[in-house]
Amino acid sequence: MTIYQGYDLDDLEVQYDIAGTIESLDVYHAEYGGLSAKAVERLGGKLDISYGDDPLQSLDAFPTANSGAPILMFIHGGYWAAGDKAGYRFPADTFHDAGAVWAPINYRLAPAASLDDIVHDVRSAVAWVYNNAAEIGGDAGQLYVFGHSAGGHLAAMTLASGWQSDYGLPDDVVKGGAPCSGLHDLNPFLHTSQKGYLNLDEAGVSRLSPMQNLPRAGLPMVMAWGGKETDEFMRQSADYAAACQAGGANVSTHPFPEHNHFSLASELTNPASPLTASLIKMLGLG
Repeated sequence: MTIYQGYDLDDLEVQYDIAGTIESLDVYHAEYGGLSAKAVERLGGKLDISYGDDPLQSLDAFPTANSGAPILMFIHGGYWAAGDKAGYRFPADTFHDAGAVWAPINYRLAPAASLDDIVHDVRSAVAWVYNNAAEIGGDAGQLYVFGHSAGGHLAAMTLASGWQSDYGLPDDVVKGGAPCSGLHDLNPFLHTSQKGYLNLDEAGVSRLSPMQNLPRAGLPMVMAWGGKETDEFMRQSADYAAACQAGGANVSTHPFPEHNHFSLASELTNPASPLTASLIKMLGLG
């Protein structure tokens, strides 16, 4: 029996099994972790800044030589239940040299935290960065958000309209965003193994799906995904990009046929990559 997008439950589970699309996650964790350690050695940075009371409510910042730089926050993936910003410090090298503050964040993880809690954490991090931009060498008027996988979902939820006033923020606090390889329609997680720790119902899907909470018209966006990802992951990105474009956002899309879900991040080490160059341009630095 088909339950979503023409898939039965077994096939749908395969479509959302990220690890099943590659040989070993450890290779990428080791590569990105090593590059991140080198970035900290070179740049120093301000690490593990608290934006809330929980130890996971923390962020890093890598200021540039000049104050008042644009800020690019990064939100890691891990199906909302794993991952750490420490493995994504390495792009600081690229963005520091381009003139931007790289600011990867952590957030509380499921199942201890609900998806509503996690979205709240990310929005709280945006509020902290906006209110303390000068402390990390940045300009509150030039705040951008970038996320990958589950982090792409969370980045998209910061681009959505209607939440900002609850955090004392202007409607346009986020000036642009890059939700890459993201999960923008949460309906499949009413059925797949993730339902066990996400505890989603239909109201939660509506409240927390970026496809049902689109960004404002005119917002600059960069989206990328790997051609070796599953059909569903690629469709989620393409459909969300089309919906945002139809809603008036200015969306730049970058499919990379040679990349899988995890290798895509290696593009951030290359300033000439179409993804990296588009991000730098979005920041007003290109």
